[in-house]
Amino acid sequence: MGLAEYFLNDFETSPVAKDQRLLSHTYSNDYNTVQNAASDAFKQVGIKLINVDNNYHEMLFEYKKSMIILTLIELSLYEVRVDIKVNTKYLLAFKRPIKLIEKLYELLDKRLTLKHKGGSNE
Repeated sequence: MGLAEYFLNDFETSPVAKDQRLLSHTYSNDYNTVQNAASDAFKQVGIKLINVDNNYHEMLFEYKKSMIILTLIELSLYEVRVDIKVNTKYLLAFKRPIKLIEKLYELLDKRLTLKHKGGSNE
């Protein structure tokens, strides 16, 4: 992506992203454990929980000039994939959304059992 990363204000993770930093993380935990861990971990670093939608399995957070959507996809009873979408309101983002995604996954990785990144089972 290169130079475009400095100007883009929104990034989203997926199981097949070309950029390794934007690969989804799959955890060997149940849905409620992942949801509670995300809420607690993000709260400790000043990220405010705005809404939890259990119908669509999404959580909405706010942090500085950023809106964060966490999508929790239940692959099985004890396997949940977490996708993150970050939208910022900066004129020049300077890769802030990607850095924020990395920080959020780092917080989750410390609290949950990471099974794999991306769509593979490695």
